[in-house]
Amino acid sequence: MSAIDGSVRHAGGQARDAQHRDNPLNGIAVIGAGWAGLAAAARLQRAGRAVRVYEAAAAPGGRARRIEHPGLGLRIDNGQHILLGAYTSTLALMQSLGVDPAHALLTSDLDLRSADGGLRLKFWPLPAPLHRLGVLLGSRGLDGWRGRRHLARAFGSLKPECIPSVATVVDWLASLDCPPGLLARLWEPLCLAALNTPAHAAQARLFVRVLADSLGAGPAASRILIPRGSLHDLWPARVCALLGDGLERRRVREVTPAPEGGWQVDGNLHEAVILAVPCPEARRLLAPLPGAADFMRNWSLPPHSAIGTLTLRLGRPWNSGHPMLLLRDDPAHDAWGQWLFDRSASAGADADRRLVHVVIGAADRYAGREPARIAAGIEAQIRAQAAKGSRPPLPEIEAHALVTERRATFDAIPDLQRPGAATPWPGLLLAGDWTDTGYPAVLEGAVRSGLNAADRILAA
Repeated sequence: MSAIDGSVRHAGGQARDAQHRDNPLNGIAVIGAGWAGLAAAARLQRAGRAVRVYEAAAAPGGRARRIEHPGLGLRIDNGQHILLGAYTSTLALMQSLGVDPAHALLTSDLDLRSADGGLRLKFWPLPAPLHRLGVLLGSRGLDGWRGRRHLARAFGSLKPECIPSVATVVDWLASLDCPPGLLARLWEPLCLAALNTPAHAAQARLFVRVLADSLGAGPAASRILIPRGSLHDLWPARVCALLGDGLERRRVREVTPAPEGGWQVDGNLHEAVILAVPCPEARRLLAPLPGAADFMRNWSLPPHSAIGTLTLRLGRPWNSGHPMLLLRDDPAHDAWGQWLFDRSASAGADADRRLVHVVIGAADRYAGREPARIAAGIEAQIRAQAAKGSRPPLPEIEAHALVTERRATFDAIPDLQRPGAATPWPGLLLAGDWTDTGYPAVLEGAVRSGLNAADRILAA
């Protein structure tokens, strides 16, 4: 190709890019401004494409959004989330938007500790594959030799493709001679954290996928990353700012093929559409399309489970000595919490350093109970277990807020059938953590699905 040809082709490419940017009729519609939809929008904008995002909720972010809570007098996330070093797509997206993960996230090597001091799971920094031995050397409270042998077997069995699709996490652990005490104190809270599904009902293959990509991949992949600020400020706020008027706050009524090509979203013509909405909403929008019943026939419709987060505003920072602690739950005595986050170590703002978040998996179990009773039970749970672990006493609590995300995740049960990004209709793609991302309903899965859908449109 000559230099002149190259200049002409380059100019033609620039003209087409300008047309995509300047002509809204050729733009791409993203329906849903959760992490999947915003990730797709960011990818498309970076490629020079015009994007319009439709969002029904008052605030973007989906199930990882900011809320104003009058009881605390603060804006908080609707739930406490962490990232892992294995979340490569999310970390790369942050960097592409000018966010430095080293400043935005508190990063620590894997060091899971129980608040009562009875259990510790820690990586010794050994090179792979000796890093698995490092877990055994750096841990305690594993129920003796049997527990260590079980853990060694578990780390040697992190092969999702070898696990039957119908196996539960309990089935997998039983095959590895898991001591009952270790199931209750370690694996059950880990399973709730990863899948928000109890171990006896959770799909082993999905659980092992998360373990293989994090614990099984070495110290860097298993690092715990805790946002210093809100999830919205982590990167979604930058995408919303870039979108400007391209973020439209309303619920989409219908998506139909346009006679002249492309797609109509409530009458607005778009070149392509990404449905980055929850599964029930996607089914509603797809249902009128020809062939939709056949396309959706094999989708699983698993029930959804709630996640609760109790936020405590203390009179002063706690300084418990560790940003994340494992709690031993006992719902029969209103001890609901499994994971505790002491913000005195991780928060950037002074007001946030006085906050403690307690995460409650499978939170449907406390339905009907008064929030004050749940808060009192968890306060007693923290004080009792912190005292056993020789931690400083929990300071006086000034206020508390219980936030329950009712449809936080789908139940990650065995033999799920999840659709991919592609649909039978050209130019119409699916995204969301409920699609077949290879992960359960976690933030990284949502981001990967959005990027995948955007890349498919760009490739087409």
